Amino acid sequence: MLLTSSFVTTLLIPPEAYREGGPASGRALAYLAHDLFGHSFGTLYDLSTIVILWFAGASAMAALLNLIPCYLPRYGMAPWWALNARPLVLVIFLADLLVTIAFEADVEAQGGAYATGVLVLLLSAALAVALSFWRESGPFPDQVSGSLRTRSISLFFWLISLVFVYTLLENVLERPDGVIIASLFILVIILLSGISRYRRSTEFRVERMAFIDQASKDLWPLVSGKKVHLVPLRRADPASRRRKRQEILRYYQIQDPVAFVNVQLLDNRSDFLSPLQIRIRPDGDDFLIEILGAIAIANSLAYLSEQIDPISLMLGLTRQNLMTQAFKYLLWGEGEVGLSVYAILIRYWDWTKEDDVRPLIFLMSE
Repeated sequence: MLLTSSFVTTLLIPPEAYREGGPASGRALAYLAHDLFGHSFGTLYDLSTIVILWFAGASAMAALLNLIPCYLPRYGMAPWWALNARPLVLVIFLADLLVTIAFEADVEAQGGAYATGVLVLLLSAALAVALSFWRESGPFPDQVSGSLRTRSISLFFWLISLVFVYTLLENVLERPDGVIIASLFILVIILLSGISRYRRSTEFRVERMAFIDQASKDLWPLVSGKKVHLVPLRRADPASRRRKRQEILRYYQIQDPVAFVNVQLLDNRSDFLSPLQIRIRPDGDDFLIEILGAIAIANSLAYLSEQIDPISLMLGLTRQNLMTQAFKYLLWGEGEVGLSVYAILIRYWDWTKEDDVRPLIFLMSE
């Protein structure tokens, strides 16, 4: 329909009518509707295009209301209230107003950004479908039933993708303002997402906690409820545990058991929340707690501390550069664990009533 309408309007509309400010500028089909079928039909066509645009805007908002809660809060790129429809509708509506005011409600001014965005969206969809069918065809298409047909469908969508690549490049070269405006929108989204992730970095970031085996579940009452001192370790081998315990006894007089904690991070830490798996093993008079499936060390330790309610937390301080620690924490959930655990717990305690004796926190240089 797009190709046919472009072909028809190119043949039937005089070039001078297409010029900026001309009667067909930005409304080629409406011009033909008035010119060929009369003003009554043309007015009806104008009203129908307005209604269609209304529905297009409504469908775009409905899509955003479904997509944003599924992805942005999940990656920490939006606050939790983005999961609710009502405030999200107001935010999207406010963005619509700002865009309309910024472009002075000029269709031509918004056309470049709109066309660039739609073409990128269509190209992405075509590539996704082509890759999906290509994977389904398998590595040996002659030996898999139906894979030849799947490979043919994939080649068809690769051709469609090439058409969209050509159209996108042609549109960008003709109207580079669209790329500039779209890039500004992307930069704003990335900036706001970064601010959101920074503000939410002191959350627990734990979806739930589960025990790996029954033995760990049976040992849980022995470590929870002011029964142990919680000591995180980067390496949980016997030599490291023995050396750390000797260091603690050198400076502190403790008589209660020590629960050494080792956190193992996921390879993929893009999600903002993750479920934790807990394994508890006895270690003489002490205990070894392993946290599996974490996405951030400090947040997982703070969450475990609130679940166990230990006598004290003995956290290690690294000797790394502060900027290096900040980047490690932002990108990989590592960095200065001791201070991060303290900041997360302080924020959580500010939100909750002090109805029990909170653990003592000791910061020890490593």
